[in-house]
This record gives sequence, structure tokens and C-alpha cells, in this order.
Amino acid sequence: MEGGCWPYKYIALVSVFSCCLGFVAPVERRYVNEWAAEIPGGPEEALALADELGYDYGGQIGSLPNHFLFKHRDHPRRSRRSAPHITKRLYDDNRVSWAEQQYLKQRTKRGYVMNTDSEDLFNDPLWKNQWYLRDTRVNPKLPKLDLHVIPVWRKGITGKGSVVTVLDDGLEWNHTDIYVNYDPEASYDFNDNDKDPFPRYDITNENKHGTRCAGEVAMVANNHKCGVGVAFNAKVGGIRMLDGVVTDAIEASSIGFNPQHVDIYSASWGPNDDGKTVEGPGRLAEKAFEYGIKQGRNGKGSIFVWASGNGGRQGDNCDCDGYTDSIYTISISSASQQGLSPWYAEKCSSTLATAYSSGDYTDQRIVSADLHNDCTETHTGTSASAPLAAGIFALALEQNPNLTWRDMQHLVVWTSEYDPLANNPGWKKNGAGLMVNSRFGFGLLNAKALVDLADPKTWKTVPEKKICIIKDSDFTPRLFRSVDEITIEIPTKACEGQDNYIKSLEHLQLEATIEYTRRGDLHITLISPSGTKTVLLTERERDTSTNGFKNWAFMSVHSWGEDPAGTWTVKITDVSKRLENEGRIVNWKLVLHGTSTCPDHMTNPRVYTSYNVVQNDRRGVEKLTNIDEDSSNEQIVTEKPTENEEPEDPVKAKAMLHLLKNAFDREGAAFAEEQAKIPKTHYYHALQKLYKQSGAKDKGNNLYNDYIDRFYNRRPYKHRDDRLLQALLNIVDKDS
Repeated sequence: MEGGCWPYKYIALVSVFSCCLGFVAPVERRYVNEWAAEIPGGPEEALALADELGYDYGGQIGSLPNHFLFKHRDHPRRSRRSAPHITKRLYDDNRVSWAEQQYLKQRTKRGYVMNTDSEDLFNDPLWKNQWYLRDTRVNPKLPKLDLHVIPVWRKGITGKGSVVTVLDDGLEWNHTDIYVNYDPEASYDFNDNDKDPFPRYDITNENKHGTRCAGEVAMVANNHKCGVGVAFNAKVGGIRMLDGVVTDAIEASSIGFNPQHVDIYSASWGPNDDGKTVEGPGRLAEKAFEYGIKQGRNGKGSIFVWASGNGGRQGDNCDCDGYTDSIYTISISSASQQGLSPWYAEKCSSTLATAYSSGDYTDQRIVSADLHNDCTETHTGTSASAPLAAGIFALALEQNPNLTWRDMQHLVVWTSEYDPLANNPGWKKNGAGLMVNSRFGFGLLNAKALVDLADPKTWKTVPEKKICIIKDSDFTPRLFRSVDEITIEIPTKACEGQDNYIKSLEHLQLEATIEYTRRGDLHITLISPSGTKTVLLTERERDTSTNGFKNWAFMSVHSWGEDPAGTWTVKITDVSKRLENEGRIVNWKLVLHGTSTCPDHMTNPRVYTSYNVVQNDRRGVEKLTNIDEDSSNEQIVTEKPTENEEPEDPVKAKAMLHLLKNAFDREGAAFAEEQAKIPKTHYYHALQKLYKQSGAKDKGNNLYNDYIDRFYNRRPYKHRDDRLLQALLNIVDKDS
């Protein structure tokens, strides 16, 4: 069956409900003395209830109407045990329709008039190193390396009027490369409950992440400081919410902060990327997402940008992360300077697009502002990709402020580029003629194409979204063992003849409850009526949980643009073939999100052209032969060691592994005395050796995984940058 919106072809939009209906937490919960409650009577009844029951009233939760926070004065601030008797007392009050005790959540940070030649555009000292924004090729036949932003700037589009806030660990708003664009109305500190998001300083500069992400979006141009933000005239704010206790209420307050003022929310964090966590937004955070897309930006919908995750080395799958797996977020993955999928990137069917970031340890990284009014050239991971995307979306909103949240997703799908990433495996053409990949979504963001398509003179808002739910009311739980394959065929007319009929698909969700003795051995694929085969879940070696999945919504964008009418096929297998494994699929439903008519821009098929041709359509490409060399690159190895190459001195290599261990554990070893005479190339050799060991089949003797386990168990990390590379760079910086 063919699909597509152009004549004689059709598109179907399928979307997955965000995954808060039920999630499995693999770690023991820590409860706090705060309760969230929904009180339809409003703030007056909430205040009265607090007085009567002896609570401290914490006010409304973010922008959620009739949702309030209460603190119990006589209950411990933190406890391993919940207090169901207190929850029941709230629930039993006829003024309360819902109540829940809050618990700690682990979250990981995932980080004018123009001259002719790109190297002369700005006087900012690190502009020459922003390879992902400026075309650094010396030959027009070489692959392009940038996000095609300069042509947008040349049109005078620089982010004016757009407001971006970074949900993270704070923002050094008085930084001289940020202050001019700082927006206090887009900022708040939910860790200390005040209006100042300034980060907490410590000896390790742990809370640099939010400032780095904000700098990528809106560093000031032409001020002789650091580099240039993608949207260097946009306003940027910071929400400090990761440097302390993280609860569902704090997440909801952050996600829903000032939604009539903030346009774009950028988040480079999420549940642990450890290859064994399954978690999504709680009830409050999910409601904040829903409120944002329905009420934010005066009804046009808030735009949520999310880093897809850094668990690639741990075999993680971002379909097990309910934030990137949400239909409400634009999930952004990473590509390296070489146009390859980095070692840390995760594969999943929910990723929408890709931006550049760090790659191999010899590749350049991302430039931004840093703590203490400093600059950095070492921002890394999917943490660094998401803010670049947020900056591009800010440019699009200057071009067309009336874009809806779904318009933005359509623009991303229709303009992202397959060609720059074509050398990677996994590309397929779906039934609507769109190229898509579980590593990169629909490809590399193309700022010029996206902004051009968003032109208000020609862009037509996409049709109203419909939701079609398909389920078998007669389905009975099906048992299966490791040697079996469960196949479920789902015929549907996509709600034809009803108001919620879908002809053109966007997101798709398979919501299922699956019980199994070893969750990480499961593999789930979905085949659309057009024949598009999508992997909804890959096996995860480190996930030994017996909890299975409870009402978990596996989301895919891979059938975007297809007609969903026909037979869908679900296949569930155990790739391990461990004979002791067994379980059952308890229930399922297929949720399609899309439109009854074809969006205007999809009337004709997508035409893919060589991205180099697009890039060369500008002035000055032949003049890029005199680019200044980056003096900082002397510490980067230009020759990669071969697969079997060993460091020159095994004693020094052992010392390097020891140093990496200390850096990774942040034990504060005195590095200078140990490393002063060791060439920097040995650091990279040692790190490559460490990663080769991590890929070994002997999982029981895995140095890297041992570090990862201690890392997440002892001090949950909050960010989605390349943590081990940051440790290495700290050593190199000390040696310098």
C-alpha cells in the first residue's frame, strides 16, 4: 500500500500519548514532605484546606489551574517510605479530586548587514571555531559542515522578538556575552524559590551546564567576547531546577513557567541514560506539557526542545525516556563533525531531527559562554545539540510568530536534510517518501530551508489535529517464552466516517502493558500498512528488571505522512533466547495522531537535493582558502590510532586510565604531579583504549560500565553532555 499526500497517495499521522500513564522506576524512591493536589474550587478552598489540615500552603503549581502544593509540617523532609495515611486524608476530603505525595526524581543533563566571507562576519574571538555555524570548507566539493544559519542572518533574521528559556541548573545572567539578551521574565529559581536563576558556584563548576546551553542560543554578536549565538538577538532566560531536589511539582512548574511570555523551552536532561531506566513525566509534568501546547503562546502552543539522550555506550534506547518519547517535544539527536553518529547517541523511533555536537575525541566541539564570565570550546553531547535547535526555532518564530507547536514539527520534518548524514547506516524511505533514521530522525536541521518554508506569505497552518484510538476489546493476555514471537495484526480504517478520521499521519503510539522476566531482552517492531518497518524497542543488555512495561507508550514518527488505513503488524521477540525467560502481553492500543486532510506543504512529494549544492548557493565559497587555523587545536590528535594500536608506553597508559578513573569519580587527585611529562596524545589513546574495553563482550569485566554504575548510583548526574570527555579535558586543561 502506498502512502503520501500528493495525488493518489496519502499520509497518516500517528502520535503517541506521552508516557505518564504508568512508568517503571528502577530505583528506590525517596519521598519528601510535599503533596500536590487538584482542588477544583480554586485557591480559596486550597488555602482553607491548608489551614484546616495543618499544611503550609505552597501556592499554585506552575501554570496548572487548580493544582496546588502543600507541605506537611510534622512529616520528615525526606523518607524512604511514603505516607499513604496523609495522602488518604487529602483524597478523602470532598474538595480534593486528586492528591499525590512528591518524591525525588533523578534527572540527567544531556552539552546585520553581513560581509561576504563567513570568517569576517563577527569580531568575537571564538567565532572562527564555530564550525557548525559557518562553512569552513576550502573546496566546494567537500561535505558541508554547518547548519545553514548564515543565509538566514543575511536576511536580517536574528531571533528578534523570540523568547527562549533553558530548563537546567541556573544561568549566569550577568555574563558579558549573555547579559544584553537576558530576560528576567523568562527566568526563575525553583530550587530556592526566588526570581534569580544565578547558578551555585562550587569548586568543580558543576553548575555550568545551563549557562553553556543558554550561550549557544543567544550569545551576543560583535562584542569581542566568546562566540555568537544561533539567535543572537533573541531573549534568553534560565530556569534553575536541577541543582537540588527534583520532584514532579518542580518539573511541572519549570515546564509551565510563564507560557504566555516564553516561546521555546530547551531541556538537555532527562532520566538516567544508564541503559536500564524506564521513566517518563509524572502526572503534573504531563499536565504541564498538555497545558503548554494548548494554552501557551496565546493558544499557538509552547515549543519544547529536548536532548535525546547520551546512553549509546550503555545500549540505552530513548524510547524508554518518556520526555523524548513525548508527542509534545521535539527530540534532537547529535551528529559529529564528520557527519557520523557519535558514540553516545541513542537510537529510537521518536527522534525528530539532528544538530551538530561533539564526536570522536579528535573532533571539534561546541563553543559557548561558561561560568565566571569565561568561554568554552568543549560543550558536548546531545546537551549541546538541543540548544542549537532551539536557536534555529527562534529564528523561525521571528520570521513567522504565528507558527503553532505542530507547525514547527512539520517544518522540521519537511526541511531536515538526509544528504549530510547519508554515510550512516539505517536510512529508509517511508510510505510518504520521507527519509528517516532511528539515529537522526528526519536528518540534519537546515535553518535556511526551515525559515524559508515558514514564510507567513506562503505557509498555511497545518489542519486541526485528530486522534484515532484502535484497540481490541476482546483481546486476552497472550503468554510467550523466549523462543516465541508474538505477532499482533491490527486492521483499521483510521476512524473513517467519524470526526476523528485520520488521512495524514504525524505521531504514532503503541501503548502496551507487557510482563516479562527480563525487560532488557525484549525487541518490538511495528510495520505500517505502507510497509515501513519501525523498531519501537531495542534490546538493552543492562536492563535486567522484572518490572516489564505498564501502560507504556512507545512513540514513532517514522510513518509521518503515511495513510494509516490498513493493517498494522506488531512483533514482540526475545533476542537473548534465554530459556528461563517468559511473560505475557496484557493489553495494547494503537493511538494515531494526524489530520483528516493533507497539510498544504505536503501536497507534492518532498524533493531531496544535494546539500552541498544548497550550501554553495552563496557568495564567497571560493574565498575560504585563507581561514585562520585554530591555535587551540594543537592539543587535538589529527591521526586516529588504528584498531590494534597501543600507547607507546604501557606504564603511561595505565597511569592515564588511573587519571581518568579519578576524574570520572571526582576524587580530586593531584593531577599535575602525575601527568606533567606525558604527551597529550596519550590521553586520547588511553581514552580510546578505555572505550574499546567497554565494547568487549565480557560484560562482567568492563571498566567503563563499572564507572557508569558507580556514577549513577552514588551521585546521579543531571546533564546530557559527554561526561567522560569532560573529565579528560579537565586533565588536559590542568596540564596546559
